[in-house]
Amino acid sequence: MNWAFALLGLTSEADAASVKRAYARLLRTTRPDEDPEAFQRLHTAYKMVLAHVSKSAPPPVSAPPVTQPHHADTVASPTPPSPQSSIAKPAPAPAIHLGNLANDVIRAAVEAENESALFHLLQKRPEFWSIQVKQQAAQIVLQRLFQQPQPISGNNMETLLRFFDLDHVLSGVNPAALQALRVRQRTLWELLPEHHHELARRIGLVRNSRPDVLSLRKDLAFVQRPFNWLRTAFAAMQSQRGRRLARLIQALSHNGRVEDMPAAIDRRQAVFWSRGAIAGTSLTWERFALNTLRAGVWTLAVIFAVIGIFAMGGGSETTGTDWHAAIRTSSILGSTVFGGWLLIAGCWWFDQWQGKPEATPARWPWFRRLAMPLLCVSSVAIQASGWAHAFGGMLAALSFVFAVRRFRRRTPAKSELLLRTGRFAPVIIFLSLILGAPLVHKMDDSDFLTMAMALLGFALWGIDMWLHRAYLHPKLARS
Repeated sequence: MNWAFALLGLTSEADAASVKRAYARLLRTTRPDEDPEAFQRLHTAYKMVLAHVSKSAPPPVSAPPVTQPHHADTVASPTPPSPQSSIAKPAPAPAIHLGNLANDVIRAAVEAENESALFHLLQKRPEFWSIQVKQQAAQIVLQRLFQQPQPISGNNMETLLRFFDLDHVLSGVNPAALQALRVRQRTLWELLPEHHHELARRIGLVRNSRPDVLSLRKDLAFVQRPFNWLRTAFAAMQSQRGRRLARLIQALSHNGRVEDMPAAIDRRQAVFWSRGAIAGTSLTWERFALNTLRAGVWTLAVIFAVIGIFAMGGGSETTGTDWHAAIRTSSILGSTVFGGWLLIAGCWWFDQWQGKPEATPARWPWFRRLAMPLLCVSSVAIQASGWAHAFGGMLAALSFVFAVRRFRRRTPAKSELLLRTGRFAPVIIFLSLILGAPLVHKMDDSDFLTMAMALLGFALWGIDMWLHRAYLHPKLARS
């Protein structure tokens, strides 16, 4: 409880009004769409402090409670008391069915052309002249919208919340959940064919300064089909098609949550394109599969191009030797293209694997810890063997780069010196390679540079393991 008071900047003697003012003040800098975790923590603290203050406050003096009706969805309109006279009492007002009233409100919000028409329609309903009926109907409307969102435009939803006085933070409704409801209803509204131009404009799908509705409908039809590798490979090779599908999936979800997407969208399609085509630094399985498909297509294109060049150059007099040379050349170039991508993907994965925090659970934690020194030792051993001199130097350079990146990503920058070293690490590596190239050329029989890079990588690995020694054994944490 103390952390909640401290977060709101209050003391234990604060009253409910002070709690609400502090909560409203902090909401100006903590918004649910910018930092959902911080907002959820602030909202939890507000609820806890408000409940504590309300419980500790003396109970207010109130009038005797009014007898409630037996049915929750039915409220009788109150009638004023009449004096005792010989005049006959008027007939009681008809009962109001709150469930039907809530359905009428939701239907009006869906079908209204604009926010003004919706506001005038709600204002004319005589049922809402009673504050009690209005509050109860608002709760039922929100409950049904949370259970089954409807295609309501953003302006109509804001008008609906404003009419029922639910558009402020003191209404008692969780703002984060309300924002998620807004997004889901706006998405359903944009998926209607007559509103596709709004969705195209929101995701930036514009051609000649106009929303490209035709391309949007093709993408929607694509993501609604079941996942298929052949269609996925064809779409991946089209220019900007993958990024366009990824932007569409991201726009149809709330904060990247695939489970909040409309039911018409195939979940496997959504996961594949959202994790495979959106720009980022992590190598996911979907991104690897997508780029491998592209590399395979480019490899086949290179092979057929080389064979076509040989065929056009030799004409009809092409001999068997020329065809063997064409096949051999195309195989070498194709293997270079595809093998180059696999090498890049392997280095990408190894760098990401080594840069994970020590607290991240792993299947073989000791193998991940010992992979870096094994790489350094292997580079020195290959260099000393003499049969792959160039490969040993390249492996030592890669191990040094991996060690620097691992140390930079896993070490907290507690001092200014460490922070500056981490910022200028790429420049230092580049200058070291440039200055070391002439040195390697002159030292024909010396393995000094390879040994130096391997030793520096091993040293950085040792420093990193010492900083994370608490994860190796509990006794090392006290040293």
